[in-house]
Amino acid sequence: MKRFLSIIIILCLTSLQIVADKHEVRAVWLTTLGGLDWPHSYAHDGFGIDTQQKELRDILDRYVEAGINTVLFQSRVRGTTIYPSAIEPWEASLSGNVGVSPGYDALDFAIRECHKRGLKIHAWIAAIPLGKWDSGGCVNIRKNNPSLVKRIGDEGFLNPEHRGTAGYMAAICSEIVRNYDIDGIHLDYLRYPDTWGRIRNKAAARDNITRVVEAVYEAVKREKPWVAVSTSPVGKYADTKRAWSRGWNARDVVCQDVDLWLRRGLMDMVFPMMYFKGENFYPFLIDWQERSNGRVVVPGLGIYLMHQTEKDWPLVDIIREMQVSRSQGMGMCFFRSKFFTDNTKGLYDYTKNVFSRELALQQPMTWLSSQRPQSPHGLQITINEKGRAVLSWDAVQGDILYNVYGSVEEGFDVNNQENLLMAGYDRTSVELPALGSIRHFAVTATDRYSVESQPAYLHYDDIEGGNSAHVTLDMLMLQNDKQWLYLDESDVQPSDLLEIHSLTGVSQTSRFVYVRGGRKMIDISMLPMGHYKVYVVSRKGNKHLLGRFCNIIINKM
Repeated sequence: MKRFLSIIIILCLTSLQIVADKHEVRAVWLTTLGGLDWPHSYAHDGFGIDTQQKELRDILDRYVEAGINTVLFQSRVRGTTIYPSAIEPWEASLSGNVGVSPGYDALDFAIRECHKRGLKIHAWIAAIPLGKWDSGGCVNIRKNNPSLVKRIGDEGFLNPEHRGTAGYMAAICSEIVRNYDIDGIHLDYLRYPDTWGRIRNKAAARDNITRVVEAVYEAVKREKPWVAVSTSPVGKYADTKRAWSRGWNARDVVCQDVDLWLRRGLMDMVFPMMYFKGENFYPFLIDWQERSNGRVVVPGLGIYLMHQTEKDWPLVDIIREMQVSRSQGMGMCFFRSKFFTDNTKGLYDYTKNVFSRELALQQPMTWLSSQRPQSPHGLQITINEKGRAVLSWDAVQGDILYNVYGSVEEGFDVNNQENLLMAGYDRTSVELPALGSIRHFAVTATDRYSVESQPAYLHYDDIEGGNSAHVTLDMLMLQNDKQWLYLDESDVQPSDLLEIHSLTGVSQTSRFVYVRGGRKMIDISMLPMGHYKVYVVSRKGNKHLLGRFCNIIINKM
């Protein structure tokens, strides 16, 4: 029954869908603390490593299917790391024991797997908390840097009031940026602990936290200036003229002066933890947007609160927050991964099938670099040994990724999100197995600052008139059994009008596409045996070549 209701909500809200900009951060926090999101087993040998790695691949595949483009991957947990560090010991969630290697570098693996899929990955750093006083991570820092550690109850924390804390955190972040091809450093819990007690001088306390921010930002940019620095502050910055923060905010309670960091250019992105709803959410969403100073602000949504063991929020509350955040050009970040991939109350289905049906790119960090990279050149389409069309281009010099666009219309706009076919692609050729009526393409280059080049276009006329090295698209073969022409691998839709022509260009018949037994098809039983071309007829009467078929030999389906 609940599943049915979630589907009804999705259908009702489809008509309210707010069109996204081509640039939109769609992120997920992936927690490694205690293996909450990953991993769910320990690695002691090759089998354990394979199990962990397959589980992470599956999670990342789920992200891609739902249009996610950014992963905040917990890399420093509680004074422990998921990578081999010269500063801190191994995190226990990988091998089962603090300080014991799982037999592979989990951060390096995650980065490579994310980049294969066009995902940005930011190393999520839990900054101040060190866990239990006698835990391995806390003991390590107490042994090597005892003056940096403050005990509160049975917990240990890095002391934000010690000037050495800034240098220590900068060293942690420098180590990651220097050794890994990471896209960002994400600072979590960079604040005074809730259990600190009364803070007498709030201005001095804010300066203490800002000192850490300054050290980390400078250290990261010194290593690799394109690596984004971000943080996840408390979800309400301060009391506003619109709303009261109800005694819980970033600036006045835990001393995170995020407004200052944004104004001084010490943050590239901010992911405020807005785990609220209604009047506790929307006024503060606008407040964050107004404080952005041209940087990227992405509201963190508390999707875990939909779970029955938490607040049991209905799906519609999260959907409203997603839609309003999009309407303000702010994107969203889900906390946390498991509640997303488990499809809590249908959220994953809604995101995949409604909210994020089209891809999105990251916002360019033009405050760091605004120079466009060179446009790709040498675009061509050939047919590979599998009979598939392959779009290829010459590599652009530098550390470059590529975006591929396509449309049925010539001279189409690459700023229209609906035309984006592939984003953050790291190779210079791509197989196009389901072209449908798309006959016009563009490729752009994107640098590490997410700044995009001007597009390079390839049009159908260019392809068909090319030399012998360019195989024309009408060589793409459509399957049939002499009675039915099957269109499963094309992007034609039911009620699209198709025209069938002989190879000499004489029109034979026209048919509407329809679905039978879950398959898209048209009836060709009236056609004599021979070779034919199939065209899609647009509403304007324009014809676009879909492919060709031969109904002399029955293809096995």
